[in-house]
Amino acid sequence: MIGRFVGALLLVAVTVQAAPSRVSTHDAIVAGMKCRQNSMGSMECDYRVGRSLYFNIAGVGDKDASITFFASSFEGDYYGSIGVMHGCVIVKPGKAIEGPGVFDFAFVSPRSGKVYADWQSCQQAK
Repeated sequence: MIGRFVGALLLVAVTVQAAPSRVSTHDAIVAGMKCRQNSMGSMECDYRVGRSLYFNIAGVGDKDASITFFASSFEGDYYGSIGVMHGCVIVKPGKAIEGPGVFDFAFVSPRSGKVYADWQSCQQAK
């Protein structure tokens, strides 16, 4: 009797641990962002999102800000692109992310360096 009870408890414990919740794309970006002022006085932000996306925005808020992708993989957990109309970095879950979060996009503004849940807010960022 006790053996069956312990076995049932172990099965429940393993089942609970086997299904970790996925972090939202927005939260993954915020967790991996690091901003600092460079020697020229401009803000520079690095974004490491998951294992497969790494990009930088140099001159955050400046008219001549630049976005550089160091790593981005559609096959990985996250990848990025630029939205021409709004000018923001679009971060999307890649093939390695499964489940309902595949349309969980987030947007990073080169004007503010901040992360937004929708492109309209990102486009209006100052």
